[in-house]
This record gives sequence, C-alpha cells and structure tokens, in this order.
Amino acid sequence: MLTNVPSQSTPTSNATNWIPDSGASFHVTGESQNIQNIESFEGPDQIFVGNGQGLPIAASGSSSFISPYNTKISSSLEHLLHVPNITKNLVSVSQYAGDDGVFFEFHCNYCAVKS
Repeated sequence: MLTNVPSQSTPTSNATNWIPDSGASFHVTGESQNIQNIESFEGPDQIFVGNGQGLPIAASGSSSFISPYNTKISSSLEHLLHVPNITKNLVSVSQYAGDDGVFFEFHCNYCAVKS
C-alpha cells in the first residue's frame, strides 16, 4: 500500500482533517462523531499537550476510513481517545504504525503512509 497524505490532512470516514503526530502517544479527537464503538476510557484521566496543559479524556473507541486514493484499502484507528477540548485530530504515528504494520515517510508538503 502506498498512500500520499497531505501533511495537514489525513482522510477519514467523515472528511475531518487528521494530523500525523510523531510525538503523540494516542490517537486523539475532539469530536465524538469521529469515534465508533465508544466506551469509557480505562487509563489516565487526561492527556498533556505541548504547552503542558492537561486535557480531560471523556471516552475511547475506534474509527475506520477508506483511502481516497484506492477505495480497496481501508484502515482503522484503534484506541482513539475522545478529548473534547483538543483543537486538532491527531494520529499517533507510532501507534498507527504498530497497529497497522505501516511506516510513515515525511516530506515538506505531504506524508506518505506505506506498507
């Protein structure tokens, strides 16, 4: 699989922008509609963002999407956290690479996800 993804956007099932984040420990979204199979989160009460601020975690779940470049390719984000106060949807590069067996290739204007 080879998918070129603009560095500011990753495709999702509801056309919301997702940002690959090499420093994120979890996939994170502020929008509950981005999460399927929502359940209570068993873990720390909050995540910490770059400025040190703690943001509360409301729930967790998963999400799936189809590649806009090849509709035969689908993928999922497991252990997706719902953090209502987060302003961006973040894909944890290490978590996604480990869960889906892919690797990321970063360029100045896009990010390629490869298997």
